[in-house]
Amino acid sequence: MNRFSIKDIENLTGIKAHTLRVWEQRHGIIVPKRTDTNIRFYDAADLKRALKVSLLNRYGYKISRIQKMDDHEINTVIYQKNDESFRFENLVNELVVAMVDMDLDMFEGKLNGYINEFGLEKTIEDLVFSFLEKVGLMWMTNRILPAQEHLTSNIISRKILLAIEKLDKQNAPKEASVLMFLPEGEIHELGLIYVNYLLLRYGKKPIYLGANTPIDQVGYVNSAMDPDYLYTHITSVSNDFNINKYLDQITELCPDKHVFVSGSMLQKLKYTSGNSDVVFINSLQDVKDVFSVLSVPGKHN
Repeated sequence: MNRFSIKDIENLTGIKAHTLRVWEQRHGIIVPKRTDTNIRFYDAADLKRALKVSLLNRYGYKISRIQKMDDHEINTVIYQKNDESFRFENLVNELVVAMVDMDLDMFEGKLNGYINEFGLEKTIEDLVFSFLEKVGLMWMTNRILPAQEHLTSNIISRKILLAIEKLDKQNAPKEASVLMFLPEGEIHELGLIYVNYLLLRYGKKPIYLGANTPIDQVGYVNSAMDPDYLYTHITSVSNDFNINKYLDQITELCPDKHVFVSGSMLQKLKYTSGNSDVVFINSLQDVKDVFSVLSVPGKHN
């Protein structure tokens, strides 16, 4: 693990593989290692340098100039830059590096600093989502250990849960209850936790079942608690997951209830039953737009 191919470096930095080879051959920058069988690879130190070099190059520093800088000079230039976009991209890169190194103190410190400056929602929706986009690329190519992803995801979850605890203690009257769950086999809970926070902030009543929920338990809780709506989020289900069968089962178990469905896997999964009780939400902004005005069925805000 923590061995990266040239394609991985391209995906994480935006530097084309051809450009990486030119930089290596002409400038001696980001030179890969080789295995005993002569296979080229980049290690964690190469990834860190590639992230910094690509950032400087994208913001106007010529590679011939970067070539003459040592690590200290590169770091000095980076931390002296006041451009807001530059600093944001660098912060995302630092979170990636902290995850790869499993430097949890650094990761949490960077996260806390952004939360203190900009608040939880901007932190999650801008910084964390940008970070997770890069993590997703590494996850798909098996370049990170599950433990690395879980350690950092748990820190992020803890920040949201703390905010949820504060909102829950306000004890304001809540309307429009929403039963929240992930399909069986779906363990990536971060998106669901954040929507739980949003629902509370909007004055709604989330009923949180959580990750990896057997479908019969969804039906049981629906019968026992009679929520106004249901919500599920699909990001990493198995290849044999049948969304048509799953959502049809949900609507049969929970008749006359709108089921809201979101998640990055919606683009890959094909839902064809045409069930009017199933409502797809295709972006976070759509989630916020829908849930901010959600009311008890039959009652208008």
